[in-house]
Amino acid sequence: MSRTENRVIVACRIMQPDLEKIREGNPEIEIRYIDQGLHMTPKKMAPVIQEQIDSVTGRFGEIVLGYGLCANGIVGVIARNEGLYIPKSHDCIALFMGLEAYRTAIKKRPGTFYLTAGWIEDRKDPLSYMEDRYVPRLGRETAEWGMKEELKHYSHFVLINTGAGDLDRMRERTMENVRFFCKEYEEIPGDLSVLRKMILEPLRDSDFIFINPGGSVRQNMFICPIINDSPDEKDVNPNPISLKPPELLGSGHSVKEPAGHCP
Repeated sequence: MSRTENRVIVACRIMQPDLEKIREGNPEIEIRYIDQGLHMTPKKMAPVIQEQIDSVTGRFGEIVLGYGLCANGIVGVIARNEGLYIPKSHDCIALFMGLEAYRTAIKKRPGTFYLTAGWIEDRKDPLSYMEDRYVPRLGRETAEWGMKEELKHYSHFVLINTGAGDLDRMRERTMENVRFFCKEYEEIPGDLSVLRKMILEPLRDSDFIFINPGGSVRQNMFICPIINDSPDEKDVNPNPISLKPPELLGSGHSVKEPAGHCP
């Protein structure tokens, strides 16, 4: 059995089009998807993820979490006997465009709403979200006003072309959002190198955090250069990990993200 055949990925369903594209030809690699709707209730995210981790522990050599920090939604998730690998990213969007590219982009223009194949296929673009969630509850006039208010600090909709999904349909839907909300359109190439590593490559590098067995996810793991992921903070024999700290999203996404979008 190869290294990656003994690996399971527990991921947000928003990544499914891209992960499945990468997994083509490698059906032996198991991926378990969790509903993207948990992003709207981050406090409920950790227990659901934990349930999936617990269900696979003891069956695989490596468990990988296909999430960013996601508004602290994964804080408190506990690594079992295999430990736990997590991409070193605050925001899942960074996993579609590359970590460094995303950090640069949010500095340059924080008022950007990014869309991918997964967001559009799952009807989590702002226009679809408004139609599906706001209009039935609030009526069209109030729903349109509310969504436009949520997006008022955004200037651009950016489509990330990762090569997954129906590109023509993605462009069309993104342009519908652009026209309705009076924003600017841009398309950029994606970078799936982190997602590719999750499935096919060794994981002990600077793009991932590794949590030792018994340790749990903490916010400072995505901020501090030195962390101790042992289950007891006062462990007499700690096993620290050195990390290059990511730049904080506070210097980038300063505007409120629309409901349904990973903060």
